[in-house]
Amino acid sequence: MKILIVDDQRAARRVLSRILESLPDVELTEAKTLIEALAWVDAAPPDLILLDIRLSNDPEDTGGFDLLRHVATSHPEIVVVVVSGSSEIDMIRQAMRLGAKDYVLKDELSPELLVPIVEGLRERMALRGEVARLRERVDKSWGLKAIVGGSAAMVRVRQLVRRVADSDATILIRGETGTGKEMVARALHETSSRRDHPFVAVNCSALPPALMESLMFGHERGAFTGADSRKPGQFELAGAGTILLDEVAEMPLDLQAKLLRVLEDRRFRPLGAATEVPLAARVLASTHVDLESRLASGRLRDDLYYRLNVVSIAVPSLDERKEDIPELVQTFAAELPRKIHFTHDAMATLTQRKWPGNVRELRNVVERVSLLAEHTSVNRAALLALATVDTEPSEIDQLAERVLALPADSGSKLDVLERTLLARAMASCGGNQTAAARLLGLDRQVFVRRWRKLGEDTGDDDG
Repeated sequence: MKILIVDDQRAARRVLSRILESLPDVELTEAKTLIEALAWVDAAPPDLILLDIRLSNDPEDTGGFDLLRHVATSHPEIVVVVVSGSSEIDMIRQAMRLGAKDYVLKDELSPELLVPIVEGLRERMALRGEVARLRERVDKSWGLKAIVGGSAAMVRVRQLVRRVADSDATILIRGETGTGKEMVARALHETSSRRDHPFVAVNCSALPPALMESLMFGHERGAFTGADSRKPGQFELAGAGTILLDEVAEMPLDLQAKLLRVLEDRRFRPLGAATEVPLAARVLASTHVDLESRLASGRLRDDLYYRLNVVSIAVPSLDERKEDIPELVQTFAAELPRKIHFTHDAMATLTQRKWPGNVRELRNVVERVSLLAEHTSVNRAALLALATVDTEPSEIDQLAERVLALPADSGSKLDVLERTLLARAMASCGGNQTAAARLLGLDRQVFVRRWRKLGEDTGDDDG
């Protein structure tokens, strides 16, 4: 800790030095005039200044006030404690108004009085340092620094995040599964003035339709059977922070209408409540589906679409920014307990391969190789032995190409593929929805909801 003693009296400086020099990790500097003090403050700003208001024998000299004004303007992080022989109330008040943190009379000066002040400052400095380190860690994990990539597309994403972070406008984040849409949402939150408030992510595709309204908006006691107590919803839990509606296009139409009203009125009513609750949170939405086809098929309200799409951020797929793959691989590898290095030919293989799972798939490959590689230096042969990273199109890629080649008048190609998969699964399982959902790797309720949306027969629950 650096301490500057500013006093025109040598004896006073000596007393202060004797009290402080016994403290550990303290660097003392002395100044006897205002000019000397200003030079020290600007050249090597101290952590603490012990300041006498009068810096000469002239009783009208109040040079200490000039130093206080300079510190308040140019170095507000410096703590100033006035150590003066004057007990005039007006002088004490003016010193405090100018930013002094404490006022000590020279007649009462003692180690018991001064040392706790210095140690208290030392603790506050340690806490500020810890907060700064934690903030840096959060920013690296969730802020703008977490959006890795030097490609033009990712530079545009970061620029847009920085530009709209402090806006209260609703933002729609679009991109394929695994591209990092939630990462962008968190960066918007961490870059904004709401960063000290909660960030709440709601997966609209995973919430049961019957409970979705209660889970999102909350309910009062007795609102329905089993509601034994009041429970706040996700909008209320977000407080003055940020709420992300992930896969917002999967929300049922009746709830879409209620969400639209919430976004327009900035108020919502929990189930069973007599009054509405103000919406303090900022709303973000994300989706991986083609919203325009959802609009055309009537599965997404057009007024909600326009209300959500105030600002749109398109997160590119990994295949659209392959130049970022080496940086991403190095970033993921650095985060793992076991450090590995990919040789040039292994990195070339990773760069050439298609990534249908995008950044999430790439991260999983790096983690798997880190765990299973025999050596810390991974070449192409070792990579191919540990992960499916061949550069030839996979069967799923070939299937996707065939679906994309369907004629344009066949309707939504996503719906065609989804309907075929659901129907095949139901046929393979003899109409048993639970078994069909398990075969597709879906939650049963999600399967039933998608089955019904496509206008198919609901089938028999137990086959």
